[in-house]
Amino acid sequence: MLDRFIEKLQAFRCDGQSIRDWSVYQSESRRLSLGTKDRQTGVVHAPLTVSEGCGARYLLVWSDGRISRGSLERRQLDQDADSALAQARAVSFEDPDSDQVQGPGDFPEVDLHDGGVARLAGGEVEPLAGRLAAIRQVVESGRFRTWSGSFGGSEATARLRTSRGLDLGGRGTSFGWHATLNGEIGDGFGARAMDTDQEFEARLERLSDLASRLSLPGDPPQAGVMPVLLHPNVVENFVLGTLLGNLEGSGVVNGEGFFRKEQFGSQDPVLRTDLNLRLDPLVPMKSGSYRFTAEGVPANRCHFIENGRLVQPVLNLKYARRFGSSPTPVPTSLDTVHLEGPPELTEKQGFEAAAGGAMVLSVLGAHTQDASSGDFSLSSPQALGIAGSEAAGRLRGTISGNLFELLQSDHLTLVRFEGEHTPGLLVRCRFDPK
Repeated sequence: MLDRFIEKLQAFRCDGQSIRDWSVYQSESRRLSLGTKDRQTGVVHAPLTVSEGCGARYLLVWSDGRISRGSLERRQLDQDADSALAQARAVSFEDPDSDQVQGPGDFPEVDLHDGGVARLAGGEVEPLAGRLAAIRQVVESGRFRTWSGSFGGSEATARLRTSRGLDLGGRGTSFGWHATLNGEIGDGFGARAMDTDQEFEARLERLSDLASRLSLPGDPPQAGVMPVLLHPNVVENFVLGTLLGNLEGSGVVNGEGFFRKEQFGSQDPVLRTDLNLRLDPLVPMKSGSYRFTAEGVPANRCHFIENGRLVQPVLNLKYARRFGSSPTPVPTSLDTVHLEGPPELTEKQGFEAAAGGAMVLSVLGAHTQDASSGDFSLSSPQALGIAGSEAAGRLRGTISGNLFELLQSDHLTLVRFEGEHTPGLLVRCRFDPK
């Protein structure tokens, strides 16, 4: 299908213009998903579904230098190529920095495919029976009112062709599950292969424990600055989301973020000098692992922040040219993003260090904060008081402060939570109970 589309692309003319350079990334996939809504599995609001999809993304450089970017559905690829290309020409635009198409190069081999997940995507649902039974047992033993969730597996093939002679292909799988207890707190897992039964059951038990603690009333502390332990989910959603957003090449080049262009490569630290942020998309079977980007940039390990200093932004082809550097690999999932720093505390040690404070399990409004300044005020509907060396009863409140000041502070401590890729962060910030 892709080859036929490219033949039509190469012969296409519109407004007296031909297509000088092109890059087309096509993917085909099949997926199975099974949902549960309020204890009922496979019902109308959470059905068993099997679906297939096919689509493509393209970059076209016309003979007059104008650029077209867009996406195509299966029908356009297979039957309506001329119509799709005419529409692409109609919305073309001037952007000399987008006039870049990759040629052949060295691309790593990364294990991305799992046979068990491929069979699941094809309709073999038997492996899910034991998982559903385990969740129901946890719900019954924990006396939870209800639960909802989903399981899903997919298999995909991808191919990238360019006018410069690049022709790459590959296949991969993806598996994920998520469960929410009492319609409130949830957890899950995602990778290119299923987690083991032991890992699944251990994560369920941790979720059950947190849900049980949230059902107990807590003793609110006095409002003020105190130890606050950010759960890894909050670190990923808020802290890494803010850091990666400010590292995005478009924001750096256009001066829209906290980090300035001239700070990259400087010896002046912007964070604590023992903090690193790096990407490793070469780890086998991670959700965020890959061999090449949709633009044809090879996957590779890289640092964005090293010893508190800015090394490079996240750069696609266009903004690499504008920044004056080479393109970088891009994060596609946080399980290949590594936040590293000083020696980590264990979970128990983290609770001991945060005694009298709070553990924040979730926040609302992370994406509405002023990421370019780092100032934040976030509602935390799910928090736990910390008494002694463990989490106690439920708190609700608001945390506030400045994220970049927290990441520069000597009080910052990394805490390793069992079963989590991203560490928790112990900080000192304001917590106002409600």
